[in-house]
Amino acid sequence: MLIDFNDDERMLTEAVRRFAEQQLAPAMPRHLSDHEFPTALVQAFGQMGFMGTSYDPEYGGGGLGTCGATLVAELLARVEPSFAAIFLCNSAPTSLIARYGNDAQKRQWLQAINEGKMIASFGVTEPQGGSDVAGVKTTAVLDGDEYVINGQKMFSTNAGTPLHGFSTVVAVTDPDAGAKRLSSFIVPVGTPGFSVGKPARKIGWRFADSVELFFDNVRIPKEYLIGQRGDGLKQVLTVLSVGRILVGATGLGLARRAIDLAKSFGRDRKVLGKPILEHQGLSFPLADILTKIHAAELMVRNSATLVDEGRPFRNETGMTKLFASELAVEAALKAIQVHGAYGVFEEYPVSGLLGEAKVLEIAEGTSEIQRLVIARELLD
Repeated sequence: MLIDFNDDERMLTEAVRRFAEQQLAPAMPRHLSDHEFPTALVQAFGQMGFMGTSYDPEYGGGGLGTCGATLVAELLARVEPSFAAIFLCNSAPTSLIARYGNDAQKRQWLQAINEGKMIASFGVTEPQGGSDVAGVKTTAVLDGDEYVINGQKMFSTNAGTPLHGFSTVVAVTDPDAGAKRLSSFIVPVGTPGFSVGKPARKIGWRFADSVELFFDNVRIPKEYLIGQRGDGLKQVLTVLSVGRILVGATGLGLARRAIDLAKSFGRDRKVLGKPILEHQGLSFPLADILTKIHAAELMVRNSATLVDEGRPFRNETGMTKLFASELAVEAALKAIQVHGAYGVFEEYPVSGLLGEAKVLEIAEGTSEIQRLVIARELLD
């Protein structure tokens, strides 16, 4: 397909690029070395309206759909993948409310996100569950006009940060209802019994804090139920499928960054009297990466267009995430190889790309899960 951006997308691209180059890039070394959440930068990014790029203008969003969000993720990742992770992890809980929430929920929570007043986190994965979304153990029991939530979640990115406003949480409401046993809820920060663990240092998403969520008799109004009771599994699987496009876009941006760094270093570094990129042993692998970047760009745009047009998209988003995340790892490895011994020193930005890329192969469903879902088409 021919990628032809409309005027709004071109304006968005230019605005995000300015933010990334003028504000994000200069601040990154300090935040990366300290694994410190960039509160001021995230706040500025949100106030510019970028967090709400894809959502309905009625609730303060930019109205540019999934296609618009992929442009944001890619451009951020081309400068700093950890910052792109904050954006894409905020998109999951926000999309849950945008797709399934009622008007009151959207005005209270979605609009606050779109206006840059807060960010959110997603509470799905549990210590014993991993990729088994249907195996959630956290419970939500209706008691009068309130739900009482008990349980624990893992790897909830953006939670516990100064801008964290709420988490969306999937819990068991009907234990014997099979596929209808789960429901989704909004749990605001500050609700008694709701607490978060301390962030641990990671090899990727280095300042995008990921923590445990704890629910100890957490009481929330029944109005904080998102959509219909029993629709939680369907809701989460849909949101994760859409989120995989943003992971793919982040992988695409990371691969482009890897090529940028490899080109910059490879043109100046000389071996046997000529720039190392003139040696086919290094230039041919990078040519393969460039070819795959072109393919990934088409896949990201196609998947996002399917979502925005309301057409079936689950297999395509899985393929996009699988291809682009594995491309990111390959590109990071090749870029490090171009740098030789310099590539393993932290003073060189390329050294951090492999960890950032590896997270993308795991987040929003591992490569193995993507292959499992895609392979099912063979039996249809």
